[in-house]
Amino acid sequence: MAPELATRRARLAASLIDGAALVLPSLLLGVLRCLAVPDEAAMKAPAVYAPALLALLVQASLIRGTGASLGKRLFGIRVVRSDGRPAGVWRIALLRNALPIALCSYCGWFGLVDALFIVGEDRRCLHDWVAGTRVVKALGRGARSLRGA
Repeated sequence: MAPELATRRARLAASLIDGAALVLPSLLLGVLRCLAVPDEAAMKAPAVYAPALLALLVQASLIRGTGASLGKRLFGIRVVRSDGRPAGVWRIALLRNALPIALCSYCGWFGLVDALFIVGEDRRCLHDWVAGTRVVKALGRGARSLRGA
């Protein structure tokens, strides 16, 4: 029996948490650094990006073990290959994450097109189709998570 697909709401919430985990620590460090050193170069210092690098390493470690980032873990969902087998960290990191980010930097509308694909019956964004993945519920009956709906 194939795992149940994750809800669109859970996918959106997990994505927001993952984005916040990546951006907020660096933003906070940057603001603190600017307050301590009020100079334009403060935000360009490499140390400002250290929290984002740390967050990426933590996310990669989580994905490697379970197929689920921090946000996906909190909502009881995970990424698998289209056939249900575990998706490797490189497939997830490069095809599902890095490629769409790179495309968004060149074509701003790509993010919207990517997200709109989720309205289909398969609930797969464009990056899922490219990577050959899908997002499914990870928890069995009776397990608790922040999934919500």
